[in-house]
Amino acid sequence: MSWFGPALSSDQRDVLDIVDKMVSGVDPDDVAKVRELPGALAALGLWTVGVPEELGGGGADWQLTALVIERISRVVPELGVACAHAHAAALAVPGDAHDDIRALLHSGEIEIVVLESSALHVSVDPAGGRWTGQIDRFDAFDPDSAHVVMLGDESVLIEPAGISVGRTQRTTGLSSLRTVTLTLDGTSSSVRRLPSDAAAVRSSLLVGLAVVAAGIAGAAVDAASVYAAQRHQFGGPLDALPVVRASLNDQLQRTAALTHAVFAGAPDTLGAIAVARLGCDVALEVADAALQVYGGYGYLREYRTERSLRDALSLRASVDIASATSILQLE
Repeated sequence: MSWFGPALSSDQRDVLDIVDKMVSGVDPDDVAKVRELPGALAALGLWTVGVPEELGGGGADWQLTALVIERISRVVPELGVACAHAHAAALAVPGDAHDDIRALLHSGEIEIVVLESSALHVSVDPAGGRWTGQIDRFDAFDPDSAHVVMLGDESVLIEPAGISVGRTQRTTGLSSLRTVTLTLDGTSSSVRRLPSDAAAVRSSLLVGLAVVAAGIAGAAVDAASVYAAQRHQFGGPLDALPVVRASLNDQLQRTAALTHAVFAGAPDTLGAIAVARLGCDVALEVADAALQVYGGYGYLREYRTERSLRDALSLRASVDIASATSILQLE
């Protein structure tokens, strides 16, 4: 797999090689295999590598954190999404009172999904601390056992005992995740109040999902480049045709620009919103252009690029940029 970001140190290159070896060859549709990877990455200290040490994480800088998420997302973007949520969730549950939850999160044993209580697909009532209502779209590997961090004026962690899982919805991509509706049943004992900085959690999640977008774009341009070099048409390889070469160059430039942007550093809320929007747009544009290189073959499931396009569409649908922007305007 190519690397489209800034020059890496020897330590960063070693981590890249480790993650590539762990995810290479993994079939994203093999949910059982995919769900083993958080534990395997956690055993090497990589699942929550960027969480501060005082919160039980690896304490790595942002560049190394983004590198891990990007390489995971090249092969299994669903896992990259889960990793981004894990990093944000760890920031959301500080304090000794939540050591048990953080320990399970760092080991990859539980899944925590971070949501905005003001999101359009969330309708909840926190009256009396009971948190009743419905979530119309919830993406998780195992919604039946997932925890929910709800960000708002008062942020809370809702444990599975207070959640009922509804119908499964059909989605375009990120198919290893189950997309369901949730009902919060108001079991007060399942709700933990969190003293976290919602803005920091929100920014962490948005920029993490932008890194996932960079991984999707990188996978698409890699696949298209290999196909264009191997496929012969009109007396030579496809990548010898000026129009194909121009498209591949544009895909590479867009992917490199996005990758450099997300590696520049963890931004504030406005910067995180901007890079998340950029990431979703670039991933979709690059995946679409990569698919065109294949012609009609690009729509066949035997080629990776059609999946990249579906994943880019589903990522854009799941990234809640609108709520973050509205909250920022009200501050």
